Amino acid sequence: MKMNLQFYAEAKETGVEQRYQQPDYIDVTGGGEMPQFELLGVGVTQLDNSPSAQTTSKRYVNQKSATQSIGSYEWTAPLEFDLIRSEKAIQFIADIGENEKTGVEAETLYVKVYLNKPVNLKENTFEARQRRVAVEVAEFSDNDGEIQGSGNLLGKTDWVKGEFNTKTKTFTPAGE
Repeated sequence: MKMNLQFYAEAKETGVEQRYQQPDYIDVTGGGEMPQFELLGVGVTQLDNSPSAQTTSKRYVNQKSATQSIGSYEWTAPLEFDLIRSEKAIQFIADIGENEKTGVEAETLYVKVYLNKPVNLKENTFEARQRRVAVEVAEFSDNDGEIQGSGNLLGKTDWVKGEFNTKTKTFTPAGE
């Protein structure tokens, strides 16, 4: 038994980042001048990060094979959540889907925080990236009697690098 426990402990020390080390926040005001970021945590069962590189390809007459490169990205974040209305982030997302909001009414700010990258000499502050997203709610389904939602966060702008204070829930762009 002791050997199995040691083996398990060694497996946990792989150096692979854990999902909880990269919390996600969404502005529940819709991306206005005074954002109010709320954690996408309790109730969120899946939130992935899909950069989706878009490639370009060109073959020249003197080549048998094409030359390929990365031309752009079409970022999405597939999302699944339990409909827990007391969670402000989930209520904000559900409201977009239930009221079939479109355009800027279905957009907000999104922040990805890196807890393994603390900012020197700033308590509760970590490297982060922010971008404007469109919130696509694709479905509300019955999951054994409980309502579950799914959809995607769709990238609207490029990432803005900066820092995020997890206590005050504020994002500061780099250089400010």
